[in-house]
Amino acid sequence: MIYPNNYHLGMEIRIMRENDAQGAYSLMVSSLDEYYAPEVVQYFLMQWPAGQIVACDFSGRIIGYLAGARLGPGRASVSLFCVDPAYRSRGIGSMMLARFRQSAMMEGIGHIQLEVKENNTSAIRFYTRNGFTVFERLEHFYNDGSAGVRMVSSGSSVRSN
Repeated sequence: MIYPNNYHLGMEIRIMRENDAQGAYSLMVSSLDEYYAPEVVQYFLMQWPAGQIVACDFSGRIIGYLAGARLGPGRASVSLFCVDPAYRSRGIGSMMLARFRQSAMMEGIGHIQLEVKENNTSAIRFYTRNGFTVFERLEHFYNDGSAGVRMVSSGSSVRSN
C-alpha cells in the first residue's frame, strides 16, 4: 500500500527522525510489557537509521514505532514493534511493516525475522497475515520466563486480504 506523501487517514508512515526518540520511547513504555532502557531507541537509530519506522498522527504524535536491526548479509530483524492501542486494527501496523520491508529491500535485505510471545495469539495472527511463518519455539525467551516463537518472512511477502 503506497499513499501519496506517505499520508493516509490523517497520519504519516516514515523513517524515524532523531527528535522522534522520546515519543517512540513513551509509546514503548505504555504499549509493551517488557522493560527497555530509554537508550535502546537511540541504539537502534544509530545502528540502522533506515530501519526505524514511525507512524505519526496529524499533530505529529508518535502512534507507532518499529525498530529494525541488521543481522547480517541479507537478514534483518523487527526488534521492537508497537502501535498505540487506540489506533490498532486500522492497518497502521501493516503499513509500517510494508515501509520497513521497503527499507530492507533497498539495502538488499530479503529475510526478516522477529520474536513474539507464544501466548500473544493476536500478534501471531497479525504477523501471519503479513507474510510471516512460525519458524521455531523459544523456551524461556522473555524476562518473565515465558516462551516465544521466532517468525520469518523471506522475499517480498505482502499482506493478502
